[in-house]
Amino acid sequence: MPFEPPDGTAYTRYEPDDEGRREVLLALGNGRLSLRGTACWAEADETHYPGTYLAGLYNRLPDLIEGEPVNNESLVNLPNGLLLNFRVEGERRWFAPEAVQILRYRHALDGGTGITRREVLFEDGEGRRTALTEDRLVSMAQPHLAALRLEIAPQNWSGRLEVRAAIEGDVINGSVNCLRPFASRHLEAVSPEARNGLLLVSARTRTSRIVVAVAARTRIHGAAEQAWPVTATACRIAETLHVPAGPGAPAVVEKTLCVHSGGDAAARALAELRDAPGFAALRDAHGAAWAPLRQRIGVEAEPADLGCALRLGTVRILQTVSPHSRHRDVGFPSRGWQEAYRGQIFWDETLVLPFLATRLPELARQLLDYRRARLPDAKRNAEEAGLRGALYPWRSASDGGEHTPRFQWNPLSRRFMPDHTRLQRHIGAAVALNVWHYAMTTGDDDFLFGDGAEMILEIARCFNSLARRDEATGRYSIAGVVGPDEFHVQYPGAPEPGLRDNAYTNVMAAWTLGCALRLLDRLPPQRAAALRAALALDEAELRRWDAVSRRLRLVFDAGGVLLPFDGFDRLEPFDAEAFEAEHPGERPDLGLEKSGDSINRYQRTKQADTLMLRYLLSHGALEQVLERLGYPMDAAQWRRTAQHDLARMSHDSSLSELVCAAALAPLDPAASWSAFSRTLRAEHNPSGPTASSDGAHLGSLGGALDVLQRHYLGFGLDWDRILLNPAPPAELGPVRLALRCRFGRFTLDWGGEGVLRLRSDGGNAGPVPVVHASGTTLLPPGGEVAVAVAGLEAAAE
Repeated sequence: MPFEPPDGTAYTRYEPDDEGRREVLLALGNGRLSLRGTACWAEADETHYPGTYLAGLYNRLPDLIEGEPVNNESLVNLPNGLLLNFRVEGERRWFAPEAVQILRYRHALDGGTGITRREVLFEDGEGRRTALTEDRLVSMAQPHLAALRLEIAPQNWSGRLEVRAAIEGDVINGSVNCLRPFASRHLEAVSPEARNGLLLVSARTRTSRIVVAVAARTRIHGAAEQAWPVTATACRIAETLHVPAGPGAPAVVEKTLCVHSGGDAAARALAELRDAPGFAALRDAHGAAWAPLRQRIGVEAEPADLGCALRLGTVRILQTVSPHSRHRDVGFPSRGWQEAYRGQIFWDETLVLPFLATRLPELARQLLDYRRARLPDAKRNAEEAGLRGALYPWRSASDGGEHTPRFQWNPLSRRFMPDHTRLQRHIGAAVALNVWHYAMTTGDDDFLFGDGAEMILEIARCFNSLARRDEATGRYSIAGVVGPDEFHVQYPGAPEPGLRDNAYTNVMAAWTLGCALRLLDRLPPQRAAALRAALALDEAELRRWDAVSRRLRLVFDAGGVLLPFDGFDRLEPFDAEAFEAEHPGERPDLGLEKSGDSINRYQRTKQADTLMLRYLLSHGALEQVLERLGYPMDAAQWRRTAQHDLARMSHDSSLSELVCAAALAPLDPAASWSAFSRTLRAEHNPSGPTASSDGAHLGSLGGALDVLQRHYLGFGLDWDRILLNPAPPAELGPVRLALRCRFGRFTLDWGGEGVLRLRSDGGNAGPVPVVHASGTTLLPPGGEVAVAVAGLEAAAE
């Protein structure tokens, strides 16, 4: 059990086969600098993978695949400055866990402080027992600094130690198995040197031409002397020191790193490192910077391991986006600032923004600014595709061009496969939804009426441009797209990729078009007129927006099940048990391709697709869109749709169980809770289908908090009121969430016994209407609304 309440995760056995995953789960970051949790004595091999990353530092490398030249952009792995090892003076081998007997082991993250500790008690071949303790941090106070403190404590012997500190510059991007066939050497002009007692490795990215510098300072407490001059090779620099140690007199070594990028990176790294304090002072400043962030999280839940899992999720999010991300051109990578998915940006901020907007709205705004800055690129994307408006890419990175690789590697068949997931045009709706909900949550009308309005209107224009009218039915269709499912990208035998009338895409397109029309009504008249003039929005185009938003086509089977896309019911059934027997542990799309077949032929989906609508559009929003389209669906119809989809879903995505937890909350509470529990434990289950050593599943972690707040406790917002529509599963214990929104500060309190309480802070500006199943209650500052979930009766106190 890795959870350690109140706020920790720990592993108490050294298991080399699981180290790669633990290095991810115990990674540290501050929104700018990120380090994998690799032991300081470990170098890159089949067990360990040191990784150092700066947020948003990308580089493109060319490849020739299937005769086609391609360029793929990746987050760059930087020189490894963590290296620190030791040996007894005069011996040949440096310390390695595999070469000694491990008597006790513990590697843990303290989420309360953002510090990891590794403790090892071992006995070597000479019978000498030694205890190691390593503390590590990536500073939340000084974002370019990281530090570790290694204590080497002999238990039954005395002697002198050699301590070696190094920076390794000969690094590649090599942690992700399916990316290894691609070009991976991103750094050139690697230059190691020593300056005034500090080690430095500088380098430059090969294509983006960004200079990076990693500087390191090593100090030993007590008596120590440099044994010989610093040694350097073409890409590596090291120094070795001698220090005495014995029982009660451990050797204590501190190593501090400073990582910078830019034209004067080396000078800045050296200057900051010279002035950097020791580990204790860095730890105190780091803790002081973490404290206010944690205070604003406001998540308490029982049992203890549930609360711990939720708070650890927030820690991982804040390691990825933090105050140090503000005013920087960085998005929210789905697996954090590591190499999974090349460190690129998908749509995962959609799952994280609800948490950030109600606790740290300035960070939510920063993620929207990343999208705002890419609006010109999105317009160019649309123009190049023969469309109008703004076409946001499925995967972005240093710019807003489409960075989805054209090929992916199948490690089972050892062949390249075309990647058509760039056709996920639905991402524009997620961007529009984020803008709308952020403004509605925070009251940031300046953003909504300014850049946000232009983003929503241009995205709506793109969906309108995608839609084609069938004169026979009067309905509009969208073709040539891929839905969130991702397994299905092409009809069997079709010459071109893309599907028709994906339910998720069409409903979200309808929502976006309706949102754009509501926005124009909400804008101040002068601003609305100016925008319409600037974007050349005439009445004829707006009338078509309205028509498309009411007449987009959805496809149902004979039993009223909303199908994922037109033609899904004509695909062949998929025998999951037979496939597992023949392809044990293999992902369906990869296993079928290995066999010369294609997942496109079968009714098997990777993850929740249609059900994603029930996750995103809560509190009546989905019902309103379907009514507007002329496709009203009742709860029984949604249950049949959910049963249909779940029977055909492989959950080969970290988001799938999360989405099902939200979608099933009012339909099947027990199934919802099971999916929610699996979401929280997927990271810590080495045998789970979504477990990975490539990066933490940040979207599902942020989404879990959103499911708890918006779906289970039922907290929602409209422009002038709060909405309460709770659907807590019977298994959900006491939960208390502190949050803020445009109306002030509030506390949601679920005691686990049938009553949800919403309390208004006494300092709030005024009363706010709260809409619940029994009617509307005016909640004054300092007051409370209690909603009885059984019967949904409400009263003001």
